[in-house]
Amino acid sequence: MLNSFPHAFAIIGSLATVAVAFILHVIASRIINRSTHEPKEHYRRHKLLNTTIAIGVAAGLILFWSHALQHTSTFLGLIGAGLAIALREPLLSIAGRLAIFAGHMYTVGDRIQIESISGDVIDIGFFYTRMMEIGNWISADQASGRIVQLPNSKIFGTPIFNYTQNFSYIWDEVQLPITFDSNMEQATRILSEVAAEYTREYLHGAEQDLERMRHVFVVPSFDLKPTVYVRVTSNWVNLTMRYIVDPKKRRPASSFIYTGVFKRVRARKDIQIGSETMDLTVHPPEKAA
Repeated sequence: MLNSFPHAFAIIGSLATVAVAFILHVIASRIINRSTHEPKEHYRRHKLLNTTIAIGVAAGLILFWSHALQHTSTFLGLIGAGLAIALREPLLSIAGRLAIFAGHMYTVGDRIQIESISGDVIDIGFFYTRMMEIGNWISADQASGRIVQLPNSKIFGTPIFNYTQNFSYIWDEVQLPITFDSNMEQATRILSEVAAEYTREYLHGAEQDLERMRHVFVVPSFDLKPTVYVRVTSNWVNLTMRYIVDPKKRRPASSFIYTGVFKRVRARKDIQIGSETMDLTVHPPEKAA
């Protein structure tokens, strides 16, 4: 009976493939919804599921219809080769999407940098990753207001910097130049106290992130507490304070620290801020004897 219908096997096989894919999608989605409560991981798993099922359905349809059209295989092969060349970038982008989710490269909410473009990931489509741009004409790591679309194929052969994956903090620095006759010990203490006040709420979370990373990667030891380093220049003594901070709060953090430090420094007589300004003293000419 099937022989009376042209390509009946391919049609039935295609319908069965779509039906099985739909059932698998429903079952897998329910499992993900029940087992995953973290929004970013929930998004990643759903997108990976959709991509995998789409590729599986496409492979099944090709398998069934290649058998049905085996007498025209040469013609279809030439068309397929031409399409593969013409659609190279879109196909690479689809492969990139699969690699992004399967390889845990990044997901929505992550702050990343690809080439010279930095931003917060807001969507990962089949062909493009969309980011809310940070920086550019903005002088700190804050949103510029532009949405950037990058082909997913960019991940191949390009370094990807992830600010928030695995370890949710970065190190930043603030600098305090003081004059040579200033009380360096007191200035160092002020920097450390203000930074400790700010980072107190982050330290516990950073230690937990670091401990989790050690179970997956070979991570060296890091000092997570604020540390002050001293460098002597030809104009002043430069105090550089290194501290951890949420990557998305870098500018407010430095503003908080500088405000607190300057308030305390201005209250002291033995600490002077170093600058490139010059003090000139004009002496009146001596009177002739």
